[in-house]
Amino acid sequence: MATMLTLLAGASVSAQAFVPSNAPNMNGEYVLSETPNGKGTSEKFPLNYKDYPGGVEYFDVYSPLITSRYSQVFWTGLEPVKLPQDIVDRYAGKGMAIVGFEADQVRQTPQGDVQVPINVAYNHHFESTMAGAKSKLEKVHFDGPNDPRRTKLESSMGHRLPDDYYLVKDLAPDNSIPTALHFGASNGGEYRKSFHGLPPGYAKVIDSPETFQFTPMQIDTWNRDKMNLTGPTKFVPGPLPKNSLSPTVDALYSGLLECPVTTRIKKQLDMGYVTKESGVCPTPISTAEECFEAARDTLGNENTTFSQTTVSNPKMPAGCYANSDSKNPAKIAVSFNTAAQAMQCGAGNSTTLIGATQSLVRVEVALNIPRQEVAINLVGPSDVWFGVGFNAGAMKDSPWTIVVDGTGNVTERKIADQNPGVQLPPSVTVVSNTINNGLRYVTISRPMKGKTSDYYTFEPSTNAVLPFINAIGSQPTLSYHKYRTPSSLSILPSDDVAGTCVCAAKPIPFGQGKGTFVYQQTNQTADVGEGAVTFNNYCAPKPRSDLLWQKNPTCDARTYVGGQLSCHHMWSLLDADQEIPWVDQPLEYHLKFRFWVQPYNASYHKMIKRVTWGIASPVEYDVPKCDSKTPNCEQQPDGSWVHTIRGTYEESGSLIGAHFHCHAPTCLSMAMYRCDKSIGLNNCNETTGELLCNENPIYGGTGKIRNKTFDEAGYILQPPCLWGDAEFGLEPPPTVTGYILHTVKHSNATFGHHGEMAWQQMHIMP
Repeated sequence: MATMLTLLAGASVSAQAFVPSNAPNMNGEYVLSETPNGKGTSEKFPLNYKDYPGGVEYFDVYSPLITSRYSQVFWTGLEPVKLPQDIVDRYAGKGMAIVGFEADQVRQTPQGDVQVPINVAYNHHFESTMAGAKSKLEKVHFDGPNDPRRTKLESSMGHRLPDDYYLVKDLAPDNSIPTALHFGASNGGEYRKSFHGLPPGYAKVIDSPETFQFTPMQIDTWNRDKMNLTGPTKFVPGPLPKNSLSPTVDALYSGLLECPVTTRIKKQLDMGYVTKESGVCPTPISTAEECFEAARDTLGNENTTFSQTTVSNPKMPAGCYANSDSKNPAKIAVSFNTAAQAMQCGAGNSTTLIGATQSLVRVEVALNIPRQEVAINLVGPSDVWFGVGFNAGAMKDSPWTIVVDGTGNVTERKIADQNPGVQLPPSVTVVSNTINNGLRYVTISRPMKGKTSDYYTFEPSTNAVLPFINAIGSQPTLSYHKYRTPSSLSILPSDDVAGTCVCAAKPIPFGQGKGTFVYQQTNQTADVGEGAVTFNNYCAPKPRSDLLWQKNPTCDARTYVGGQLSCHHMWSLLDADQEIPWVDQPLEYHLKFRFWVQPYNASYHKMIKRVTWGIASPVEYDVPKCDSKTPNCEQQPDGSWVHTIRGTYEESGSLIGAHFHCHAPTCLSMAMYRCDKSIGLNNCNETTGELLCNENPIYGGTGKIRNKTFDEAGYILQPPCLWGDAEFGLEPPPTVTGYILHTVKHSNATFGHHGEMAWQQMHIMP
């Protein structure tokens, strides 16, 4: 100890202005988990930073202003802020050893900082970077979810990335100490009262620190009518989307923090779907959610409206089917039928199939199957020509085309690429031709079968979706179009008869369903969310993780119902039919970080590396609402339920710190075991392995947290495991190189919870 104090004293002289602080912790006392061979950790470890050997000083950093409204996600890379000038000057040209940090969220007032309760603004997670003079922070704006820069970065990360992000450019890659540092560990709902310190003798070291950059994900859960902005405040839930799993009676937390998939989000599934007008689906769709999304992708266009319902009706097709609304053929009714015994897909046996859509021209088609006739209603401008070409995506497809000129004359043509083509002998009968308010309404009829191959044949046994092109001219007679566009309409059985089935094109195993989640902005001014997120969760097979075996919803885009992927910057977590409330009361606050530091001394400080290991997808998963039929669920004597996941893997390095990240309020415990490699991956478990670390979160509202500011019912602190010197009650750092690791996570599953985490944020010596 004397040698270490001398070394630090010498470092402080060279640093000139370093003066150890006697200030208390910003967030009060902390708690550690004692490892199996630790002895007296809580009594011997310096949990007050001022008691660290050699002394420490501290400085505070505040984020730029965070502004949100109820239900909104705030997640973006914020502009870097300068470190206090005295710190920059003191450590210019030398190393600063960071032994720990603290975090809070505050409103800055003339009377000082006022803490913002976690049940008012929930920290989903944070990433942050400190940059030195020999590195540069560069802002990157990603161009959509498939930007290759984003894809490359996300492939090595657990969390996805926001659209605006900061990357570090190392200007001195051969420097002996890091020129920039990244911070995380115990982020999320536990971030304020979990200990972020390192064992004495270990540090995160940076050369010539200058700036700090925050990338927080915050969720606004503040009920402005029922909750105080200053804590602690009793939680009262505000409006929630239908997909939230949180309790609504005596709730301790908001269902918004689950990041539920809402009706503002449209799933564009990369699955491939087909319609089937008779028989049964060779590959049926298995869930209502996938059914509704598949129908929208397959049958709709930008002007189609849908209704959706789940039924159990033996007189309708099994699984996913659709009908046209007889009163409004532009509306499609989509149903998911759970009946065990059901009819076959019905278009082949239906007497009437109808469909309509509004493009440049309104097009409505009705097929009378017994009479083998088709009626076509067209609505366009009354003073110029308009035309519709059927079964085509462009003029080069040479479709059979109906042209109505400005005088009401109806002709049929077979057009060509950028050419009016040739006029055909008439096959249609004009039933009506009227003008009302500047629009011409034309109804024609003809046999479903075309006269020759130049005419389109309307065949109900083919695909239900009919593509077409339509155009409007600038003068009464046919000439070069003023506007043109492709579109489509779906021709489906009318109400109350067996509908057209929507089927998966080919079997896709569970866990391989991919797609994109697109945010659909409402017309409310406060709704400023936009953009899309690519689904790239991956659940590895056993023994790496047992989520795939459990068929956890988070593993597949078809079944994904909530979690970090549905939380993006400024997205509202309410359903589309729910207005964002309290828009005149924005929440404004800052994140605040306090860093505890020493002058770096190479003969004392060991530099650690931060790594992350997951056993979920790889980070998040759904905690199901358990019952006796749910895999890995066990009912407790008090009637509550516990759900368990496990994962087995191999890593390397010697452990210095373990911060197991899981969101309140479901987290019960997380434990890591080490097995001899000779036992094999499939045999490493909590029985055959050696326990390295077990962390049991401490919940607010249980009398175990003495700081009332942070004693918030339902929220947790996560006591980390640390390894180091026996003087501080720690056991020596265990190596995991050459071993198999096994982790077990237990969660309270009395209520389900979207987006729970099973993420091990580790500090190691490589």
